[in-house]
Amino acid sequence: MTENVSSQFKDGSYPADLGVKIETAGDAQSRLALPYEERNTMFGLVHGGAIASLVSISAHAVAREPSRAAAGSLRSVSMHVGYVRAARKAVTVETRAVRRVRELGFSETLITDEDGNAVAHASSTVSDAGPDSAPAGSPPLLDPPEGELAGVALSDDASGGVDGAIRAAMAASPFLSRRQLRLAGVRRGAVEMAMDAAAMNLDERGAMHEGAVLTLIDAAGATCPWTVVPPSPGASGATIALSAQILGPLPQSGLVARAVVRARDARICWTDVAVVDSASRRVRAFGTVVYRFSEKSGS
Repeated sequence: MTENVSSQFKDGSYPADLGVKIETAGDAQSRLALPYEERNTMFGLVHGGAIASLVSISAHAVAREPSRAAAGSLRSVSMHVGYVRAARKAVTVETRAVRRVRELGFSETLITDEDGNAVAHASSTVSDAGPDSAPAGSPPLLDPPEGELAGVALSDDASGGVDGAIRAAMAASPFLSRRQLRLAGVRRGAVEMAMDAAAMNLDERGAMHEGAVLTLIDAAGATCPWTVVPPSPGASGATIALSAQILGPLPQSGLVARAVVRARDARICWTDVAVVDSASRRVRAFGTVVYRFSEKSGS
């Protein structure tokens, strides 16, 4: 089984670009490792998108049992990640199968750092049912909700304003820069972010890797709160939970995430994220990001 999973991590594929190493992989459990490298960080910490990616990669390793090796590509129809603490060191990912029901595999994942400290825990539901059966010619489409993202535009002054601060933060993250993310639009309570179909974002079939989609959801969902709480000196925050659903096979073209703040209190912000195919505008994934501001962050 380990050889079967390892074959996915080819040069240029998403897991290989992250530096993921398989220690064990079988039908009941998997154990992966991610070395601490600058390319997977933001402000010296392992990026939340990288952590979410590890959950997907390890859950797929467990779900890809030999008897189903010829089945269609796997996808996480549901996933929830809870972030326990920031990671400043190499991490280990352990996933165990909970149950299998027809085409669905349920699993639990624990991510720890090299000192044994819990970094994140997650639950996943993976399907090997193959392409969805929606009637041809009637794909779900997403139009920007009126008053939310319609007419979103960036400021002409790239060095000032919220958009300038967001782009500066993205540029300072080796992980996000390597994923070739870019801010496409921003206004109060809404963000549009794009990801290209670059080689390091693809799977072995040349389609966008699920981990890249999770990174896009995390990045857009964690960025959007700063449009309602403008960045200021000493202000900080962190993603404390991410939920995602992958709706079907992912495309070979780029993706666009549209994030909208749905609710917030003094410390917590809830953001919905829809990911669409940049070519057809077909909806490819949904997600929710729960983000927590530090005490120094203003209102």
